[in-house]
Amino acid sequence: MIKNIPLFKVHMPQSVNEPLLKTLHSGYLSEGERVKEFKEIMSVYLDNEYVIPVSNCTMALTISYRVSGVKQGDEVISTPLTCIATNTPLINIGAKIVWSDVNPKTGMIDASKLESIITPKTKAIVVLHKDGDLAEMDKIKEIATKYGLKIIEDAAHALGGSYKGIKVGNIGDFTCFSLQAIKQITTADGGLLVCNNEEDYKLAKKYKWLGVDKENSVGNPWFNDIEISGYKANMNDLTATIGIEQMKYVNDVIDIYHRNGELYSELLKGVEGVDLIDREKDSYSTYWTYVILTDKREKIIESLKNEGISASVVHPRNDNYSIFKDFKRELPGVEEFSKRELSLPCGFWVSKEDINKIVKIIKDCI
Repeated sequence: MIKNIPLFKVHMPQSVNEPLLKTLHSGYLSEGERVKEFKEIMSVYLDNEYVIPVSNCTMALTISYRVSGVKQGDEVISTPLTCIATNTPLINIGAKIVWSDVNPKTGMIDASKLESIITPKTKAIVVLHKDGDLAEMDKIKEIATKYGLKIIEDAAHALGGSYKGIKVGNIGDFTCFSLQAIKQITTADGGLLVCNNEEDYKLAKKYKWLGVDKENSVGNPWFNDIEISGYKANMNDLTATIGIEQMKYVNDVIDIYHRNGELYSELLKGVEGVDLIDREKDSYSTYWTYVILTDKREKIIESLKNEGISASVVHPRNDNYSIFKDFKRELPGVEEFSKRELSLPCGFWVSKEDINKIVKIIKDCI
């Protein structure tokens, strides 16, 4: 019998059942004590007090753009090799996306090409930590500081990752995490916005709740003046309850992703026809998927499929979609990487035996 090995799988321990049922019948379902408790847990885990639980990572990104001062007509540098949720909020704000080319060995923003696309209208740089690997943040931060630009990290795939000893969530101006169903740790759907200073944190909390900072309001907040147009982007107690229980397993779950990724690297190193991602030294990848580069992609996908194993390109390049047609430009690094990128399953449901089998199938295809 062929074992089915999906590319993604929901981590949901049975122990969540009792606390979730208790919350469901508590009489308080929206943002309350469970969200507050979850925020405190995540603040300790990320070693950052400026954590805001939100309804999803897209809202975390949206709020970070607004707090960064991005307005209609402003330019924001971003990558097309990501989920469209990274970039659609910029369109909705009315900003102009300036695509950065990527390093064809990493699929992430190439810092050496940033300065050539910065203009007086540039407000921010959006950096994706792709599939749990870490972007070259030292170089990107140096350039951002030089030009006075905000850094927004899309860390949807990188909860628990670290860059040269610094935990993700403490590097750029804003870090946006996804807690959607198939991420390493989930709240069913949800996200986190993490700020690096108190001023941005206070403003972000207002954007999260229709322009009102509920935590610091005296009396009925709706009788105070509202000065900014915000969003209904709060997390609720039901999803936070799931998150509280999930975090009891976070280190074990992420450790499995990491160990599986390292095993792939060991077994695929030096295999002709397969190029490995050039990962940042002294960094800890969370390997949301394990990405390889190969010219035999379609053959490998079909061969794995025949054995019940899922492999795919997770996020096709955004700049091919009609909604981004106004921002099209030549991106040779993106072109090279996107033609060869392939994601392999790497999570807690994948055993060492599974990885050995996957590697053998890949070798047989080359």
